[in-house]
Amino acid sequence: MKAKKAKTEAITNEAGQFELEVKTKDVLRIKESVFVEYNQKITEEMQSLKINLLFDNKGKNIELAVDAGYLSREDLEYAVENLYLENNIYANFVDVFDAIKYALPETSIIVEGGQRAIQFRGAKSVYGSNAALLLVDGVIVEDVSFINPPQIVSISKLSTSQAALYGARAANGVILIQTR
Repeated sequence: MKAKKAKTEAITNEAGQFELEVKTKDVLRIKESVFVEYNQKITEEMQSLKINLLFDNKGKNIELAVDAGYLSREDLEYAVENLYLENNIYANFVDVFDAIKYALPETSIIVEGGQRAIQFRGAKSVYGSNAALLLVDGVIVEDVSFINPPQIVSISKLSTSQAALYGARAANGVILIQTR
């Protein structure tokens, strides 16, 4: 990736994180062979960016992504065959928790009882659970890690008045996930 005005470059680490010095009104450009080119204008308010690159669906790119271990061949083929034409943004995530964080930026991922969970607006209980109630296709579930992101149709949250239908379990919020 490059910053045009600052004339600086950076390479990501294994987790995809990077640091790059830029100038205000600079343009951050990410050009990688297997992804669609990404350009972002930098403003004074920006302290950090979270960027999800879109996979560039070409035969050679599929082989490169699988060989590098980014995705399994089955997951990638499913996403390309079934969802690429529908431009499903969730197909760009390898983890359901990243997809939820993208759709609902006010959430954070926490660990409770050895499992990852989603939390809205900070902890509310010292002793009880702080995790949001999860509904997948209308069914209450304790864990959503089984969901393959390309199968997600939508992710939303219920308003406080709508969440009241679920009683005390909804005190920490309700997240709705619709799948295919």
